[in-house]
Formats: sequence, C-alpha cells, structure tokens
Amino acid sequence: MSHPEDSASNSKGHDSAAYQGANVPPHLSVVSGFLMGGADAIPGVSGGTIALILGLYERFIESLSAVVHAPFALGNAEKRAELGRALRFLIPLGIGVAVAYVLVTKLLVGKSETPGLMIRPESAPFCYAFFFGLVLVSLREPWKRIRSTGASHWGAAAIGCAAAATFAGLPHVGEPPESWMLLLGGAGAISVMILPGVSGSLLLVILGQYQVIVGALHDRDFATFGIFVVGIALGVITFVPLLKRVLARHHDLTMAALTGLMAGSLRALWPWKSSYDIKAGQMSNTGIGDDVLFVVLAAIAGAAVLFVLHILERQLVRHRDEEATA
Repeated sequence: MSHPEDSASNSKGHDSAAYQGANVPPHLSVVSGFLMGGADAIPGVSGGTIALILGLYERFIESLSAVVHAPFALGNAEKRAELGRALRFLIPLGIGVAVAYVLVTKLLVGKSETPGLMIRPESAPFCYAFFFGLVLVSLREPWKRIRSTGASHWGAAAIGCAAAATFAGLPHVGEPPESWMLLLGGAGAISVMILPGVSGSLLLVILGQYQVIVGALHDRDFATFGIFVVGIALGVITFVPLLKRVLARHHDLTMAALTGLMAGSLRALWPWKSSYDIKAGQMSNTGIGDDVLFVVLAAIAGAAVLFVLHILERQLVRHRDEEATA
C-alpha cells in the first residue's frame, strides 16, 4: 500500500520530470540567476525563495544533482544527456548569480569606507521592508504546491517556522574568522542558501564572516575568497543529493517545511533594528521606529515585485509547454 505522501510525490514527480526535460532559454536563465544572486547577497533573503517563486526550484536541485554525479554519467548516454541539460541551464544561471552578487553587495553592502544602502541607518529600514514585503506575500508559493494539506503539513510548517526564527535570532560572532572557518562557512552557507527562506548570507553574518567575504570579493583578495569557494563546492557535493532524495520521497512535507522556513525568516527582515552594521553591534530587532509610512510603502513595493516574478514564471512555463507540444 502506498503512502498518501508518496502518491502525491509521484504525481508531482511526473510534472517535475517533464519540466526537467525542457530547456529554459539562456536569457531567461540569466535573468532568473540575476534575481537569485541578488537575493543571496542580502542577509535574510534566500535565492532558493526566488527559485521557488519562479517555479525553478526543483529544476535547480535536479540540475545541481546531475553535476554532482557527473563522474558516474560518462558511461551512460541517458546520464550524459541529463548532464548536458543541467549545464545548459546552470551555466547561464550561474552567470546571472555571479553578476548580481557582485553588483548587489557593492550597492547594498559596499566597502568599509563607503557603506551600502543596507548598512546606512537612514536607508536600511526601507531595504529591509522591501524584502519583508516580498517574502511575506510569497509564503503561498510553496504551500500551493502541496496537493492536499493535513495536520502533518501544518506541523512541518510550524517546525520550519520555529527553526528559521530561532536561526535568525542567534547571536552574531564579532571576531574575525580563521581561514579554516571560511571553509566551513562556505559549505554551511551554500547548504542553507539552497533552502527557500533560509539565508546563507545571514548565516555568514551570524558566523562573523559576511563582511569578510564581501570585502575579499571587492578587494580582490582571491586567497581568502578562494577558501570560501572551496567550501561552497564541498557543501554542494554533500547537501544537494540529500535534498534531492527528500524532495523525491516527501515532496508535500518538504514544501510545507519550506513554507515555514520562509515565514520564520521574516524575523531577520524586520525593518527596525538596533544596528544595521554587524561591526557596530548586534543587529537586534526593535519596536516600530520612524518613517512608518515610507517603510510600509517599501514593503508594498516589495510585495508588488512578486507579480513581476510571476510574469517571468509564466514565460518559463509557456516555453516549457511549447517544447512539450513541439
């Protein structure tokens, strides 16, 4: 006898499999990567959330898994074809991610002598409010992918919400990290970055590594940044296959848990904080502060971005359907 969760997973697995076979146009992959990279650069926002909103999340995980298993694909024609599809999707996506990460960290974080918009007290509340609004209205995105909800799904969502909220409230390390810690930071950041609602940049903030990594990137300290990149590769190799199995076997419960993770991450995106610069002190949430009207307007603007993302998602789906009927 099959478990209802397994039946739902199998049903969704067929849809996912059909989607994996479709080729996303390179320009749409670049745009999607740009949006994901911009989100990944911001503490409290997850590129996985953007992938989920765009309907690319499972394709993203499948493609990463195909690359991880590339050494085993050389002697199998079907696996080689799968690897080729994965690379045609991931390469333009990765270009978009890299370009956005550099640009967004420069604009929103900046260097020590020229702090970005998310560091300056006069502009940071509006930036956080913008992303708060975007994530808030996006909560229904993973939830609507659940075929039929039950008590177990609500429980998974509650656990995910509590976990993300607790994670967002952890105290931040203020001391400069050792080189070997950057390796662990890279592995941990990419592992949580892949999960919608859990911010890899926020993990780096908590570990006291975020400004070190961003500074190394913009100061062209390739030795420091290289250690971090090696950690990212290790994280992908170890975490992606596990996540792929969980999605395949427990799709609906996973989507419920991801909804909770996104809800819990709102704690990190609260607009008013005691400090917006980790070097100046803990970034603790405070009560409602000044400029309430403009903060609310910024949150509404962030929510409106969801409609733009849905336009891009419809283009991706339309292209998939055209390929399926060709």
